[in-house]
Amino acid sequence: MSDKLLTTRELEDRLQLDRVTIYRMVKDGELPALRVGGQWRFSAEAIDAWLQGRAGDAQGKPAQREGSQDLTALNLIDLVPVKTVQSIQDQFSDLLGVSSFTIDLDGRPVIPCSHCSRFCRLVHQTRAGLAACETSWREIAGSEGDGATIRVCHAGIQYAAAPVNVNKQRLGMVTAGQFLTAAPDPKEFRVRALATGARIGVDGEALAAAQDSIEIISAERALQITGLLATIANALSTISYQSSLVRQKLAQIAELSGAALTVSDEI
Repeated sequence: MSDKLLTTRELEDRLQLDRVTIYRMVKDGELPALRVGGQWRFSAEAIDAWLQGRAGDAQGKPAQREGSQDLTALNLIDLVPVKTVQSIQDQFSDLLGVSSFTIDLDGRPVIPCSHCSRFCRLVHQTRAGLAACETSWREIAGSEGDGATIRVCHAGIQYAAAPVNVNKQRLGMVTAGQFLTAAPDPKEFRVRALATGARIGVDGEALAAAQDSIEIISAERALQITGLLATIANALSTISYQSSLVRQKLAQIAELSGAALTVSDEI
């Protein structure tokens, strides 16, 4: 018997997912699909195999109620579309003239930095420099409070940070920064740059010379950036939440389908 090809509408009914979600999963390579006459079609056998595979992944895991799922096994990168977030970051940074990046709870960037300053690129050149930055970011990610705040990194540079939360679980932070809210005294900046360079193994004079790459903005401007960053973080929280619901629903469908297929095989 030939393999049946499902239409998108039939797959919507089978998986109980909307068309937009299905197309996104196809684009991301999560669903097996093929083009027939310019339309997406889905092999029923391939979908059954895919569901069985997901059932195997979910085997032994207790079902979670919608809205209360445990996200401790997931990272932020599992739930957000990287290309979309990168595009948001790039546009945000181009518009406001500050850097932007997204970190996980361990302080590691999960979306590459947009509009990174020359000063910070120098700091990131060495393992010790990057480790010092990650320590600063990890402290921010682990800080209490759900609001957006302005922080100071180990090198004395300011940046704003806002949490990405799902079901009251923090998954990461979005940041915007590499700025100062007051022009530094050149001599004091040089002294600190030399000390930072000695600590992380970077040419301190080069760091001092990179002062002109640090944006100087007003306190009011910093607050505006922080407010906009909070809006972006809330949007990512919503995306992450919806993605977690889809993952939960697919795991439940796969588990049920796997059980049904097993019963069918026994019959």
